[in-house]
Amino acid sequence: MPAPRLRAAAVAVTATLVLCVPAVAAGGPDTTIAVSPRVLTSAPAVSPADFPGVSKVRKGRALPRNWVVVGRDVRTTRGGEIAFAALRMTCPKGRTWRSGASTGEIGEIGASVLDRSARGKRSVLVMATFSAADVREGESAGGTVLALCR
Repeated sequence: MPAPRLRAAAVAVTATLVLCVPAVAAGGPDTTIAVSPRVLTSAPAVSPADFPGVSKVRKGRALPRNWVVVGRDVRTTRGGEIAFAALRMTCPKGRTWRSGASTGEIGEIGASVLDRSARGKRSVLVMATFSAADVREGESAGGTVLALCR
């Protein structure tokens, strides 16, 4: 009686391994993410984007006095498993976060604020994402995550 049970257990383990190993092996290459150091832009330079909730700062127009844009380039090459970048956007000393935006070049990068209340903070945690439906394995997405500070 123990032999048939042992044989059935062995068959079950073998079937599980045969079905699971290809799923694990099909993971593909690693996703790579590169984030640049922050770059500051201030008046009288031109604003790189419109910022939600701030009517004084408009894309293509000179930044008003006392406003600063902090930008970080993000590049993601999609691998077998989708991954996104979490990064800290820090305003210069004496300035606080007012709004955020992103600009896309290749496969457009989007940005989501992870802090519950970002307005008025000097440093804010942001997640840089891309559309997994538009960027296939081996392709890249890129853009700039922006923070507007005053």
